[in-house]
Amino acid sequence: MGLMTLAMLLFATNDAIVKAYMGPLSVAQALGVRGVFATLGVAAWLAVSGTRFSLRGYWHPLVLGRSLAEGLAVFFLFQALWRMPIGDVTAVSQSMPMFLLPIAVLVLGEKVSPVQWLAVTCGFVGIMLVARPFSAGFDPAIGLVLATTVCFVFRDITVKFLPAHIASGTVTFSTVSVVMVAALALATAQGLAPMGVEQTLMIGLAGLLLAGGQAAIIQAFRIAPVSQVGPFNYTKTAFALVIGMVFFGERPDAVTFTGMGLIVASGIAIAAGLGRPKG
Repeated sequence: MGLMTLAMLLFATNDAIVKAYMGPLSVAQALGVRGVFATLGVAAWLAVSGTRFSLRGYWHPLVLGRSLAEGLAVFFLFQALWRMPIGDVTAVSQSMPMFLLPIAVLVLGEKVSPVQWLAVTCGFVGIMLVARPFSAGFDPAIGLVLATTVCFVFRDITVKFLPAHIASGTVTFSTVSVVMVAALALATAQGLAPMGVEQTLMIGLAGLLLAGGQAAIIQAFRIAPVSQVGPFNYTKTAFALVIGMVFFGERPDAVTFTGMGLIVASGIAIAAGLGRPKG
């Protein structure tokens, strides 16, 4: 559980660094620069840890499709981070179980209990409380966060269909490297902006934190059951809230806090499989 919490802290810090230092850069350029360091970090981790890697598995269509879905998700996420409070973005992006559950029923034929459907409903109420689409303060950028979530759902659904021989290290390296190449290609086509040393190093640090978080997650799932590790994914929302308040001066109101709480609680309930039918 400590490793999963560490991973969420690294991911939240990574998001905060990108938000703080992206500045006039295009999202593609920020993604590409971060991707260079993340790819180097993951490659170093694979070499040092001896984690299995397969070049054949790297080119598997589902692995590449998963990596492209991750790339689109992060592209939308960075766009949202540039426009919205980091706490709001993180909380809504963690509503993925609410979208994943109906798809699991339709695509995978999984059985879902009434308690889980209730959790989905509560989660969507939470999203509405954070977004407040009918209020004067509604930010259309919330659509970018929801697009992020849909891409994450596709990414995670593909895992169910990956051949068993494809190692987690292969999938992780594919994710960071494919996103890096796609982002750099798009950034080059758009025109690269000049970067200072500090900006380059800080976005590079974000990439290394991303690599560290990926490694920590893989290790966490290796040593503990999914049911014990999964709920700690939601510590990222707490970290993002603290970072947003301390470093960005964000002050979520009571309604936003309530919405975040509903999203987190429903996500944990769904992930834990509360009330799942037996047999």
